[in-house]
Amino acid sequence: MKTVKKIIFTGLIFIFLVSILTISSFAKEEKDYIDQALKYLDESKYNEAVGELEEALVLVKNKANLQLVNLFFCNEDPQMFGIYNIRDNAEFNQNDVFYIYGEPKNYTYKEIQKDLYQLHFKAEVYILDSKNNVLFGEMNFLDFPLTSHVRNSEIFISAAIPVNNLGLSPGNYKFRFILKDALSQKTTEAFLEFSVID
Repeated sequence: MKTVKKIIFTGLIFIFLVSILTISSFAKEEKDYIDQALKYLDESKYNEAVGELEEALVLVKNKANLQLVNLFFCNEDPQMFGIYNIRDNAEFNQNDVFYIYGEPKNYTYKEIQKDLYQLHFKAEVYILDSKNNVLFGEMNFLDFPLTSHVRNSEIFISAAIPVNNLGLSPGNYKFRFILKDALSQKTTEAFLEFSVID
């Protein structure tokens, strides 16, 4: 009986090793895509080269740190990626609205079926005083799942928050944003300083 168990156990280990080697031999890495793109460029197959480089970029972004870039106060609520008017200053009175724009970078896509992708962001927002004390916080400020037939690279986050809703007296403050990629668990934070005036 012990011999039969050993044979079965050895067979299972062999199957496991073969399956691991098979999977790893088919998994392309970013260098493989780049090498193929270079071959396509030598052959003047530019569209094919772009496709290979896009696949390499997806793999590199998955390994890179999540970032929240181009974080600004705007003059009005931004409607599209990259289309915004940056506010000249960060001084707000009680009748103003905080129009905020930011771009997540290096987020993860999950292919949920052939040619159907999903991304999912969550965000927390806090308001800190000049001594970094938390005055206000909302852990569920943003919950943004997106399913798409393409891996969109032009994703932005915006918010419109009336100043008088926050009950802030004149002084210096900052927003602290914590952005989380729910699929990879990557997290980043960014700050936006501002003043409230009479």
